Amino acid sequence: MHHICLKKILNLVLNKNLVNFYYIIFFISLSLIFFAIYLHPPVGDDYYFTQNVLDYPNFIKYFTHMYFNWTGRSLQNIFYFWVYSNNLNLIIWKFFLLPSLLFAFYFYLKKIINIKIKFLSIDFIILFICFWFIYPAIDETIFWTAGSINYLVPLFFSIFYLGLFNETVKQNKKNIFVLFFYSISSFLAGSSHLQNFSGCFVVSSFFMFLYYKENITKFKSILIFYVLFLVGGLVLIFAPGNFERLGAVSFETTGLSIIYKSILFIPSSVFYLGDTQSSLIYFLLIILFFFLFLNKGSIQFLINKYNYIWFVAFFFSLICTIPAINFVNTRVTFFPIFLLTTFFLNIIFVRYNPNYQLRIKKIIFYFLVMIFFLESFLGSLTNYVYKNENEIRINIIKNAKAKSKNQAIVPHYKIIPSRLTYMHTPKQDENFLHDLSKIYQIDIKYDNSFPRSKDIRKDIKFYLDDLNN
Repeated sequence: MHHICLKKILNLVLNKNLVNFYYIIFFISLSLIFFAIYLHPPVGDDYYFTQNVLDYPNFIKYFTHMYFNWTGRSLQNIFYFWVYSNNLNLIIWKFFLLPSLLFAFYFYLKKIINIKIKFLSIDFIILFICFWFIYPAIDETIFWTAGSINYLVPLFFSIFYLGLFNETVKQNKKNIFVLFFYSISSFLAGSSHLQNFSGCFVVSSFFMFLYYKENITKFKSILIFYVLFLVGGLVLIFAPGNFERLGAVSFETTGLSIIYKSILFIPSSVFYLGDTQSSLIYFLLIILFFFLFLNKGSIQFLINKYNYIWFVAFFFSLICTIPAINFVNTRVTFFPIFLLTTFFLNIIFVRYNPNYQLRIKKIIFYFLVMIFFLESFLGSLTNYVYKNENEIRINIIKNAKAKSKNQAIVPHYKIIPSRLTYMHTPKQDENFLHDLSKIYQIDIKYDNSFPRSKDIRKDIKFYLDDLNN
């Protein structure tokens, strides 16, 4: 009797209609993620970059100003100017962000992890959702416009650059368009972010040395891309704006203090700089990967020396931030966690069999899709309320300015941010309003409202209670 019941449950789990139902839920979740990105209002640097574009409407002058006075991140300077030039460009940016993320992740699995996986298959969706919960500070690195330009875009091009090292010799020179794309990607991977450059430099230099010793044809085929990557790194590192920016910041010069903070910083980065909840989720998901995808019967995956270069790259991407260690936050672990996870996945996917643990994977698939849906649903609602609150603020400031008032009284943000919502702390928000008052040339003060006092989940509960009554 028990055997028959168990068999019925398994048949239900494997039922194609049930799988298709959860596919629909997944695509609905992606739509909600899209709306959460679209609805997310401008925050902090979004206003500053918009103002910079207004001050330097000519691209050459804008790029020159940024490169010589603020940052050597050439890629970001290009996108900052384009995105903040007009609202249509911003909408286009937000529209393509999620599809680009899906495409880059598929390329990452195919070319860097080197597994033959079908796009939007059950395995792909499991890995994508798990990575979604692995990414550190996605509110700042994906949903915040300035943050996505600064973090997600460099990762996008570095994935294509690193993917070259698993390409065959002929694939690198298919046609002029492929050659041009990989050339641009290589340069931008080097010139976009110091942490990104450090990690990619360690990995690509290791493979270049390996190919020079063992496969000279392969070495020659990707040498041009490696050189372009290094040139990009030089353009990034030696930009005058980097030194201008560092000179404007006060640093502790005590060597002992830097050593002490570094000893704390590097180990804690694995734990998301003390965010124990996120780090617990991370390690549980890595254990889940081992359980779902690692075929039993072999321990050779532990002694493959090529995998450990990703672990070394993880450390180097952290070490390069030590000069600015007084100002690190969770988002500086974005690239290191990506490299560390790549290390684990290269171990786990030494042999990939899509049919391995299929029944269990389907159960995990259902569970992860529902969690993904709940987060995307709550996140999109939260960002909708956040957008409305932001518009109320800006309208109050603009109306006060139009009426030639000396002061504008604005409310605190009431909504409690979700994981998909980048919001300043009350202190950061106060400093931002002080800076915003300089842009609008009006004194901006808070009213008597309470910050972060609106819980969207409670509002949903009360709404459902009212429907039942």
